[in-house]
Formats: sequence, structure tokens, C-alpha cells
Amino acid sequence: MTEATQEVPMGYREMEPNSSTLIGQALVEQGVKIAFGIQGGHIWQMVDEMSYHGIKNITFCHEQSAVYAAEAYSKITRKPAVAYATVGPGVGNSISALQQAFFAGSPVIFLAGGNDVTTDYLPVIQPSYIMDLCRHITRWSARITDTTQIKQYIAKAFKDSQIYPKKPIALEMGLGMLLKPPGQAGFYGEHGLWIEKWRGDETGEAVEPGGDPDLIAKAIKLLWEAQKPLIFAGDGCHWSDAGAALVEFAEVAQIPVVTRRIARGCFPETHKLYVDSRAGRKAMQAGDLRLSLGQKVGSFDDFGAGWPPTIQVNESMEHIWTFIKTPLVIVGSPRVVLKQMTAYLKANNIKPPAGRDEWLKFCEETQKGGYAERTAKAEKYKDHKPVHFGYLAKAIWDVCEEMYGGMNRVMIDGYTISDYAPAFIKARYSGQIMDAGEQAGVGHGVGMAIGAAFADPECYKHPIVALMGDAGMRLAGMDYETALINELPIVYVVTENRGWLTGMKYVWYGKDWQGLGPQDRKYGTGEATEARYDKMCDMFGGHGEYVADPKDIKPAMQRAFKSAEKGVPAIVNVHMDPRVANRQIYSPAYAYCWAHIPWDRLAKRGKAIRRNYMPAFPWDQVGVPPMPLPDPWEPVTDDEATP
Repeated sequence: MTEATQEVPMGYREMEPNSSTLIGQALVEQGVKIAFGIQGGHIWQMVDEMSYHGIKNITFCHEQSAVYAAEAYSKITRKPAVAYATVGPGVGNSISALQQAFFAGSPVIFLAGGNDVTTDYLPVIQPSYIMDLCRHITRWSARITDTTQIKQYIAKAFKDSQIYPKKPIALEMGLGMLLKPPGQAGFYGEHGLWIEKWRGDETGEAVEPGGDPDLIAKAIKLLWEAQKPLIFAGDGCHWSDAGAALVEFAEVAQIPVVTRRIARGCFPETHKLYVDSRAGRKAMQAGDLRLSLGQKVGSFDDFGAGWPPTIQVNESMEHIWTFIKTPLVIVGSPRVVLKQMTAYLKANNIKPPAGRDEWLKFCEETQKGGYAERTAKAEKYKDHKPVHFGYLAKAIWDVCEEMYGGMNRVMIDGYTISDYAPAFIKARYSGQIMDAGEQAGVGHGVGMAIGAAFADPECYKHPIVALMGDAGMRLAGMDYETALINELPIVYVVTENRGWLTGMKYVWYGKDWQGLGPQDRKYGTGEATEARYDKMCDMFGGHGEYVADPKDIKPAMQRAFKSAEKGVPAIVNVHMDPRVANRQIYSPAYAYCWAHIPWDRLAKRGKAIRRNYMPAFPWDQVGVPPMPLPDPWEPVTDDEATP
């Protein structure tokens, strides 16, 4: 570069400043250091300016995985994360993941490209309209058409995304706006109603309310009058970082704790007072009062059916549930409310009531019995070929315990493994286990593992495990390359059982898809090949393992983890028994899902489920005797898989 060239100031040979300079400045003000997405013509300026401002851009193969990564990043950091996509197909590809963030209550700021307003609803290239597309899956969406809006809307988006329950917000950056230089002041000035760092050093932090002191005292009174109280900690405990406060209160009050979903690990699952929602089911059923902290009570909890009277504590009235018998409501951050209750106990020198030891002993013994039963079931299949999901789940977590003391983050994705794996994991910290929540999709685990790895550098000491199904890997697996490029410590375990509905095939449709029309019986509704996903690693230069024998699970996982520690992500492809299904298909809900299959075409195991869970049919009248309900752990036999 010549001396003369160096003397020419910026702005004479390039558009400087440009509108995206303001975007970069606004994001830096909010503490953004990383963003996930795929660039495109409408947003090249924005993506480049983010880079110029020191924000690292992680480029994916598919926008959906980028938004999944942002969601996982937000869950770990407990702060808004940024994802971006270009207009048209980029925005369209992001919608499913954005919807997952909405249902999961994750604060993702989605920056999208947009057409110029002068071409609205005309046959312009790559049309998309954020406010139409995202109206129902964001807290709000806005279209930025003038440079004076940029900073105020970004500041508002970061603030509003953290209102509990947290939600994503989508901002469309119109192309016409991006191509205009900033500097023209509007009625409210150059940046509208924005002021720099409106909360000083607290800008970007969430605000946590506390509970009414009188209600704190009433809550303690109710808990002390109960004979068998239980604490249920839900999502709000994770988002408020309530772990330490929860442990302290539970120990002072001597009340057992159950944790749910992303709050698993908020109360360590190795703690003496922990009650597992499966192993300790008898204790849960015996409880006479429940302290619900930050729970989102929905279909996964049967909408509170059978719950005892429940003290509901939540940061927002939106998550106070009217279908639960509730003697007391406290609106406040679970972390703050727990600290208030502990302070009240200490200030008044209140000790646990008489008889509490008997309740704690009952919970502990119930827990041990449940764990023993679960372990014995898994060990029963340690030599079973193809690999049984129950044994795989146990073997993977055994390796995590042996190598890393159970500190690995786990992304749960595959449909069948999502039923077996949670029972064996013992979480140590909040946010250790992530899934798709109410979205209940597949393919999210690839991107979420990537986002988690960027959010938590400690993962190199205990690599992330992403438990994938083969259908989810077919959907999103090419972003394995993104993990490889960025040298991330991830092990993707692919449970290969030949596609979408193979576990359900043998239970409901029959081993030859007899429940369908003849034209669909070769591959049914989504059956796939026995693909070797580990071979993807050969193509990209990563580390692949193939497992067909259960005795090879642990050595393969050990090698994969060692590779991941060095920044070479691995894929462990496990050939699974397709005749073992998610146990949820043995439920009344699923019996109704397949109530349309003619009885004469229905597989025998499906007939037994229908006979047990659909009493409305006149079974005696049509001569169908009672049938024993099958054990979901037992692989379907050929006889059971025929009509």
C-alpha cells in the first residue's frame, strides 16, 4: 500500500459509514460476541460489518441449524443470542427452529434480510415478510425501514426478549434501508428514542422481581404443615440461575427436590435429597404438597392431573396455571424467592418439623429401588443384537461417568433414544440436558451441540454428546462439517434404526407394513436404508466409529471422546434394533393416533395396546378377550408383528 493510498480517509472509495455500521455498534453495546447464520446478497453488508466490529460469524450449511445453535447458546449463557439469515429461502429455512425457541422460551434475536418496501408483494426475487411469517412464534417482529430505527429497535429487542417467559424476537433489515447511508435525523433525532447504555453496565441484563414478604411467610407455613412436601423445579429455575439458592433452601428446609427439563441439574442429581421423576415415581405420587418453581406445566406433565395442592412460584403470571389446585401464588424470580424463603427460615430460627426424616427416608429408598430396577432392565440386554436402546443409553452414560465424572452436556434428539437416555443421565448442573421441548422435532441436536460448544469452552474438558436418530441426522447431518471446521468437542451418536417410523412399524403396522396400502409396503411411511453415517467423517476428514455389537459401545465412545477433546468431532453410528420403540407409543394417546388401522391389518402387539387403552369399543360384544399389555422394553417378535 502506497503512502498516498494510506492518506485517503475512509468513505471516499467505499460506503462508509453504512447502515450496518449501526447494527454492529448496537450489537456490541449489548455484549454480542458471536452470531450464527448463513450470509446472502441482501445481508452481506450486515454480516461483514458484524465481523468488522469483532463479532465472530459461524456459517452453517442450513439456516435451521444456525438458529438451533443460537437457541442452545442462549440457554447456556442465559442471555439473548443472535442468529441471521438472508431474505426468502434463508428466512423460510429458519422458521422451524425459531418456533422451537418460542415454545422453549429462549431469547433469540433473529436478524433477517428484507426486500425494499417499494417492491412489497410484487414478484421480486426471494420475497419474505417477517411480520407475516413470525407473528405467532416471536414476542414481536418488526421491519426496520429507516436508519433511525436500528439502534432503538435492537436495544428494545434485547430488553423485551428477556421478559419472562423469554421469547425470540425477529427484526427484518429492509434492503432499501441497508443501502442508504445513515445520518439523516428523524423527528426524534438520528437514532430515534435510543440512548447509549440506558442501564449503564447493567444494559442487556435481565431484571428479576422478588416475592411479597407476606406471601413468603405463608409459603413456609404451608410447607411446614405438610407431611410429605416436594419441590418441583422447572425451566424458570434455570433461567434465573437458581441452582445454589435451591440447594441451600432444600437443605435448610429438608424437602426433597424433583427437577424437570432444562432445569435438570439445577439441583444436582447426585444429591441425597434429589428425587428422580421416574425412579422416584412412588414418592411423587405420595406427596401431599408441591412447591412448583418456574414450571411450565403442559402436556408433558399431563397438565397437572393428579397433582396435590401446589404453591406456584413463577416470574410471570403467564406461567401461573389455573388448572392446578393452588393454595398460594407468588410472582417472582425462583432464585430471589428461594433466597427470601431461606432468609426467613434463618431469621426466625425455624427448624424442619417433626417427622420429616421419615419422609426423606421413604423418598431415598424409593429412589434406590427405581435405579436398581432400571439398571437391571438395561443389563438384561447387554448382549442383545442389534443393540437395544436401553442398554445403549446406560453404556453411554457409564462412559461419561468414568471419563468425565458425568459432566458432559447432552443434546437429546432421536425419538426412541429420547425416551431411554434421560433415565440414565445424572445431571450435575443446570442446562446440562437440552431437547426440543414442546416443538418435539428432530434434527435440532446437530446445531444445538454447536451452539453449546461455543457457549461453554469447558466442553473441551468433557465433550458434548448429541444423541441423534437417523431421521434427524438425515435432516441436519451435513452441519457436522460446521462442527469440524470450528474444531468443536462434540460426539454425535446416531441411533440407526432405519428411519422415521420403524419402531412403530412392528407395533402397529406389521413387519411388512400390512397396515398400509400395497403400493406403500416396500418402505412404508419413512423407512430408510441402514445408512453408515460414520462414513460422513471419511468425506470431511473427521473421526467416525461404527458399532453393531453392544460390547463395542464403550471402546468406540472412549475413542470418540478422545478425538473430540482434540477438537475433532466424532460420529458414532450404532446399528439399533428397530423392534424396540419409544415407550410413549404404548400409551392411550398413541392408541388413539392409530385407532383408524383396521383390526384385521393391525399387528398383534398393537391390538393388545388398543384393547387395553380404548375401552369405548364393545370388545366383549365382538368377541375380543382381555389381552396382557406388552412390555415396551421387549423387542417385538415376528408373531407379534403380524396381524
